[in-house]
Amino acid sequence: MKKVVIDINSVLPLYSRGWISGIGRTTKELVEQLGRIDDLPFELLLYSQNTKGISGRKMGLDFSCRHICLPHKPLVNKIISKTPLREIATRYDLLHIPHNFEWVRHPERTVVTIHDAMYFACPDEVFDHDYAQRVYPILAKRCRAIITCSESSKRDIMKYMDINDDKIFVCPWGYRKDIFHPNKGKKTGYPYFLCVSCSTGRKNTMSIVKAYEQLVKQKPMHELVLVWPNTPQEVLEYCNQGHLRNHIYITTDVDDERLSVLYNEATALFFPSRYEGFGLPVLEAMACGTPVITCRNSSLTEVGGDAALYVDPDDIPTMYSYMEQFEQGTLKKSDLSERCIEQASHFSWERCASQTVEVYKQCL
Repeated sequence: MKKVVIDINSVLPLYSRGWISGIGRTTKELVEQLGRIDDLPFELLLYSQNTKGISGRKMGLDFSCRHICLPHKPLVNKIISKTPLREIATRYDLLHIPHNFEWVRHPERTVVTIHDAMYFACPDEVFDHDYAQRVYPILAKRCRAIITCSESSKRDIMKYMDINDDKIFVCPWGYRKDIFHPNKGKKTGYPYFLCVSCSTGRKNTMSIVKAYEQLVKQKPMHELVLVWPNTPQEVLEYCNQGHLRNHIYITTDVDDERLSVLYNEATALFFPSRYEGFGLPVLEAMACGTPVITCRNSSLTEVGGDAALYVDPDDIPTMYSYMEQFEQGTLKKSDLSERCIEQASHFSWERCASQTVEVYKQCL
């Protein structure tokens, strides 16, 4: 039987520092869903690499695991790619790199998931996007196939990396149906607007803060809750001004269960991102029946469909207008919830895993 190896190094920080990036999160969901498929037409093995001895066994899945006790660093991986070390350890027929790029010995036997082309389309100062622009296309051009999560990302990969259409497969992400679903329980506290996956770059969170600042002048019932790990000091100081203090709340450490509660109890999610490869918060909020205000760019219309409300990322007056309408009751969550739930139902990790299996089979 052929052997497919998935590099799960993006997942392992969950077991050392307690949290993972969006890439790690989607890799974890995909691998767990693959573990629920009976009679896979290939053997699946999980590959890990670090000096702490944290391996794929931490995931508790019924897959074989191989671990190399070396640092998972670009320079080390580049050296490894010049040797058959990974190949000897795993004996793979097909290698899946689910985190945009890796140095590999046999790109012709490699599938890479490229989540977006943000580093070309919308470079962010806080990341080393010059490195990504130089290096990521190396594997993209030479690999067996590319998986991405939206038609928008596929178009950008084709455009910025000069990749042929037939080499790229779109496998949209899903959401945890056991976690992100409507909860009809009694709400606690004041009504609030929610913003998740915050940053001062392309996520554009300060536009929401400034729109809400206009609403504060009316002494609103609604508060604003920001889910923002590592909040910049200048943002903390801005939100702690006298007229905003006791109206804006920032939370930093939120697991999926708590995030589901935040979605469910929010009047609406504001997600004014300038660019997304997919937009998980949009999907997860809608799955909870929560209205979403987002932007007509990149992948966001694919995820939001006709259920989301749209605004230009720089249009603070319209963001404020939506807040005011929810505050006054001319826009009601109850009127929008069913439409959101229906839109979210078009996405699932089961479908993503099934489509990924088909890519593997075609490549094998």
